[in-house]
Formats: sequence, structure tokens, C-alpha cells
Amino acid sequence: MEAIVQIFKALGDETRLKILIILSRRKICAKGIAKHLNISEAAVSQHIKVLKEAGLIVGEKLGYYVLYDLQEPKLLEIADFIQQMNKEHASSCRLGIHMPDECRASCKAGKNRCCHRNNKYEGEA
Repeated sequence: MEAIVQIFKALGDETRLKILIILSRRKICAKGIAKHLNISEAAVSQHIKVLKEAGLIVGEKLGYYVLYDLQEPKLLEIADFIQQMNKEHASSCRLGIHMPDECRASCKAGKNRCCHRNNKYEGEA
């Protein structure tokens, strides 16, 4: 669970997300990232450190430069985690788990509009 938390912390910054988007398109060095985002190389270096520690990216030395790339297995791991949460949530709703009695009755009755799915409980605006 600690690794998942570290990944979400790494993803919790807009600049790091932008770096991941850039890396999804091509391998690139820190200087290229800095120019693309119009930020300092030092700032890029700090963001890269966080992303590397979370296992989201990897650097490959190519001559004088280090080219960064996505770590696809780690991205798939986090996608699987999110997908599993979604499946568990859907199952909980179908089974009427962790819901107010009114919502549980609505779900069991097979009504299309479940107040739990809409993040509202009956009687709320």
C-alpha cells in the first residue's frame, strides 16, 4: 500500500503530470523537459527525482544525456489498482453495502437511479 500512496503523491502535482504526458509521447532529457515546460532545469530535476522514487519513470544514459521514459509496468499497476477499486465500489452498491437504508432499498428494488451512485441521498438537493 505504501508504494501506491507514493505514486498518488507523485501524481498530485500538475508539473509532474505534465512531465508524464510529455514522456508518454517520447523519451526526452531534463533540459528538453525544462524548455518544453518553461521551468528551470533544477525544478525539473526535483520533479524527476519524485517520479523516479515512485517508480513511474526511468532514466537511460545516452552519451552526455539521460533520456527519461515511462515505466509502463508501474502505470499498469496503478491502473489495475483504480480498476479494482471501481469494481469493489460497483459490487458494494449492487449488494447494498455501506449505504443508508433508503439507498439500499432503492438499489435492491432495481431502480435505475440509485441515490448512492449520484453521491446524493434521498431528500438531499
